[in-house]
Amino acid sequence: MNSLRARLLAVVAILAIAYVALAFVIVSSQRSLLLAQTDKRLHEAPVMTMPFGDSAARPPVQEAQVGATPVAGSNTAPGATTPTDATVQLETPFSDFYMGFVAADRSSVTPLVAGTILDSVPDLVAAVSATRGERGTVTVHAESGDERFRALVLPESAAGGWIVITQSLAEVDAAVARLIRTLVLAGIVLAAVLGAIVFWVQRLGLRPIARVTAAAEAIAAGDRSYRLSGEDTRTEAGRLAHAFNLMLDERDQSDVRFRQFVADASHELRTPLTSVRGYLELYREGAFRESGEMDDAVRRMSSETTRMYGLVEDLLVLASLDEGRPLHRDVVDLGQILRDAAQDAGAVQPARPIVAVAPERGPVVVGDGSLLVQCVGILVANALAHTPERADVTLTAAHDGERTLVTVADKGPGLDAESARHVFDRFWRGSRSRERARGQGRSGGAGLGLSIARSIVEAHGGTISVQSTPGLGTTFVISLPRQGGAGRM
Repeated sequence: MNSLRARLLAVVAILAIAYVALAFVIVSSQRSLLLAQTDKRLHEAPVMTMPFGDSAARPPVQEAQVGATPVAGSNTAPGATTPTDATVQLETPFSDFYMGFVAADRSSVTPLVAGTILDSVPDLVAAVSATRGERGTVTVHAESGDERFRALVLPESAAGGWIVITQSLAEVDAAVARLIRTLVLAGIVLAAVLGAIVFWVQRLGLRPIARVTAAAEAIAAGDRSYRLSGEDTRTEAGRLAHAFNLMLDERDQSDVRFRQFVADASHELRTPLTSVRGYLELYREGAFRESGEMDDAVRRMSSETTRMYGLVEDLLVLASLDEGRPLHRDVVDLGQILRDAAQDAGAVQPARPIVAVAPERGPVVVGDGSLLVQCVGILVANALAHTPERADVTLTAAHDGERTLVTVADKGPGLDAESARHVFDRFWRGSRSRERARGQGRSGGAGLGLSIARSIVEAHGGTISVQSTPGLGTTFVISLPRQGGAGRM
């Protein structure tokens, strides 16, 4: 009973059993009610009899007026005593009514009143036997045929026998039969509905879930290319399968990005390590014996180790941001950050026009001040490194409703569409960037700066985008919530 299919079938079986039990109770209750109504009618049709021979005291005979007729004792057995001197009065006759007198020895039956629509005669002797001669009601069959009667047995000591009043149960049996047919038809409809529900749940619910389970097992067994197909995304199970495929695709893409990240990091670290190792090998082989050569080798190794240290620091920052570690929450004046960044850039490149446009105080946001300073510094350093030294750089900050916008715009050569798509990718450096770095005698960065900037902005619940037109310049736009990001703050 652990599987959903088994539980579904168990529920269907329980519903079927419950319906059968309920139908049985309904039929039994209805039959009992109809029999009780029949018994009431029998008791409300009183029969009055007088002793034999006391004809002076007898009231006149009143014949039945509604579909019933006094019947002569044609069924009386030879030699039997008949209640011909008795007075019989039927006050409430019915057309399906039958009354007779059963002799004391139960060897003869004298019909007294018979309904006009009766096709058969009830077994009155069986009624007396069933009640053991006592007053009571009982159900008996006809003397011949399958018709049933409800019989009221009245002991008649004066006449020495029993008067038995019966009423046909044909209408009762017909009503119960109609009820049974109705319940059977309703049961068939219910079974069809349950079957359709089971088929629908099986086809649209359980089967797709089973396929998702099979896919998970196949992937766990090593088939990482397994995917689900043909699922209807309008159903919950179909959306589950679609989400499962998306999860697998995202996992594969994440694995690809991770492997690429490891490969790029290894490549970036390999270059300075190779340089340091090369200098050490040369020193071990006896190089750098001339005056000044050792100092130059140490300077170069120091430069490479500084480069490695910066790369490791960048990787640690990215790892910290990716893990979602809590940030320090402070009130940060973005205008002051931009003014400080512009002043620092002016000290590095005095000939470059650098302008910070922001109110004297503010705009302010809630966030990690050191990380926001690092983010703006990365964007400014990127503009200084990839544009001519006399290209304008403009820094702006202002509130825009519930958001705060920070822009870093330059009048440099701009980016092509391909570079703009990948500018925030880790370890990505455009060919123009590499050419400019080589022209300036530098090796260029590792391609992590803008990735770190994006991670910082996203950690604060914001977004960063780039707008660039070749030949006209590039603009980076940061959008931050005024109260800071709620998720990781």
